[in-house]
Amino acid sequence: MSAGTGIQHSEYNSDHENPAHGYQIWILPEKNGITPRYEQRRFEYSHGCQLILSPDARDGSLKVYQDMSLTRWILKNGDKPNIEVALGRKIWIQVVKGNIQIGDQKATTSDAFAISDESYVPIQANSDSEILVFDLPPSKTTIGPMRK
Repeated sequence: MSAGTGIQHSEYNSDHENPAHGYQIWILPEKNGITPRYEQRRFEYSHGCQLILSPDARDGSLKVYQDMSLTRWILKNGDKPNIEVALGRKIWIQVVKGNIQIGDQKATTSDAFAISDESYVPIQANSDSEILVFDLPPSKTTIGPMRK
């Protein structure tokens, strides 16, 4: 969904016996004033890496109006993928479920890693896991001190 110039949206779980779990992720577009739109796709749940969001909707991914991509990784216990990071890019890894490790740092369901200044990220799955990997552009703004 691209909010663009403005939208109204709501979601609910109609299954009263099984709770729904989800992430609401907001990505600022590269420019303001884009036309609002909604797109939905079910991605096959399969082992490995799947491209979910990209600026050019390549490989069946959904289009996002930003210089970023989102991949979903379905890992089996013992998998050790290396994620390459282009120069100047930043990575956010969200653990959707399972247990992973990067170096000596461990993370479990709902934990996340913010990574910068690395050329690759070695991941180890310590259980069957699902992670979201956000490949983000260099920051164009600096964060100043908080003001009262």
